[in-house]
Amino acid sequence: MQIQYIIGPAGSGKSTLTKALLDYIRAYNQSISVISINLDPAVQQLPYTPDIDIQDYVSVQEIIDKTGLGPNGAMIAATDKMIDYIEDLKYEIDQYNDPEIILVDTPGQLELFSFRNSGPMIANALGFGSVQRGIIFCYDSLLCGTPNGMISTLLLASSVGFRFANLPQLNLLTKKDLLSEEKTNRILSWMEDDFALLDAIETLEHGILREYTVALGRAFVEFGAVSELLPVSAKYNEGVDMVWGKIQQIVNDDTSPYY
Repeated sequence: MQIQYIIGPAGSGKSTLTKALLDYIRAYNQSISVISINLDPAVQQLPYTPDIDIQDYVSVQEIIDKTGLGPNGAMIAATDKMIDYIEDLKYEIDQYNDPEIILVDTPGQLELFSFRNSGPMIANALGFGSVQRGIIFCYDSLLCGTPNGMISTLLLASSVGFRFANLPQLNLLTKKDLLSEEKTNRILSWMEDDFALLDAIETLEHGILREYTVALGRAFVEFGAVSELLPVSAKYNEGVDMVWGKIQQIVNDDTSPYY
């Protein structure tokens, strides 16, 4: 069994990617059983019907109605309360007779799931037995169009990897349909060439921001955090087959922190 946690900033296309992967696996790999889990207690509409939904147990709107908390406070309370239903989630998974792939669509507020204790605790609890776990991190293409934006996203991706005990991590450049081919290639070059990003920083950034960004960029290069980035358009099903191929490559290789 594999569990893939789809994580990324709000609006980076996590739910659309979840749907695209579900559709692809079910259409072209019918011998493989796959289910989806929605772990966002605040989402109002999803492009797919989750097989297991945390909102059957806890929802932000119910907490607002009962406690009078605002949306942010209710989201924090709901995220923490998800821990109470780990056994229920595991029971529901068992009802699907040992599915081979589980896609977990995580909350839009990345920081609540990844940086509070609840997210890693849920990930550890669901990874029982010989279950393989991985992270699919969504780099929002609109946030990565500048060197500063790329560095900011690298910080988020690296922080998530650290919080989840360095699970294998596949990095995707999502919503590539919103970029021109030239901009897409430029962003990809920053991740393929260790020094391309540093050169872009020195050319395009200015003042103290330039110095700060250069220092961060050098740190990422030194520690090997700049890794392969796959361009994907889940909306138009472009690159989804490559994502599935990369997921499969990790099955017999659990020695590398990155796909």
